[in-house]
Amino acid sequence: MMDNYDESDMVYCPYNKEHKMLRKKLQQHILKCRVIYKDTVELMVCPFNKSHLIPEPEFFQHTKSCEDRNIIVHYQTSAPAVLNEDTRHPKIESEENWDDDDSVPDYDPQVYCSTADIVREPNGLFPAQRKAFIEQEKRRHFGQDYKEEKPPKAKSRSDPYEPRKPFSRRQ
Repeated sequence: MMDNYDESDMVYCPYNKEHKMLRKKLQQHILKCRVIYKDTVELMVCPFNKSHLIPEPEFFQHTKSCEDRNIIVHYQTSAPAVLNEDTRHPKIESEENWDDDDSVPDYDPQVYCSTADIVREPNGLFPAQRKAFIEQEKRRHFGQDYKEEKPPKAKSRSDPYEPRKPFSRRQ
């Protein structure tokens, strides 16, 4: 499977040179190898590219010659963009200011949710509050005169000492 890829796409693991993988898989692989080799191999992270892990004796030389250093140096030494007549434009003034319009009320999501036809959940409420919230929601959805039909209670025996009838599945 590795034969299909160009050699320039392949890189070696900084922790174990026998590990060879695609460049795009290197970061994921480093996370695994860092855990395995944390006590035996100590590597420093390049300030220009986090995927460059270098042994301490070679670190100073690497920071001087890292290919990704050029990107940072170019950014630091380049001059800021100059505004000329083509890139400047006059300030756009507007007569309307929506912040000054008092006729429109502020948006309150709680008020909207309580009036819209949406389902709300009683998250973070105590049991009694949750029960009251659910009852209020049922009235909101089904009308104020909504009454939940509760199943009939089980009949209690008149004499608690009376033996029960044997239960049979066949009838």
